[in-house]
Amino acid sequence: MEKNLELITAYIELRVTPTSGAGFDKLAERICQYPQVKSLRLMSGGYDFAITVEGKDIKDIAMFVSEKLSTLGGIVATSTHFELKKYKEDGVIFPFESDDNREVITL
Repeated sequence: MEKNLELITAYIELRVTPTSGAGFDKLAERICQYPQVKSLRLMSGGYDFAITVEGKDIKDIAMFVSEKLSTLGGIVATSTHFELKKYKEDGVIFPFESDDNREVITL
């Protein structure tokens, strides 16, 4: 079986209700156990956690969010954003040439 090396990356904003006595740590510890989770950060602002996940395709990530993440106790809301194109990471700028052969549609 051929392994798909092209993984899809998604960024998930998560609003939660912290547990009494443990705050955010108990839930963070549970979320970190999933192999799809590549990073997890406690944030200030409109949401509590920023999660980076990887999956084999969009459906794989959607199933992770609906079947695993959203079923954890204390989850108030999720917002998932899919990475479409990477321009720069860790100080490295990626080429801007596009080999995108999709048909351009204009109205």
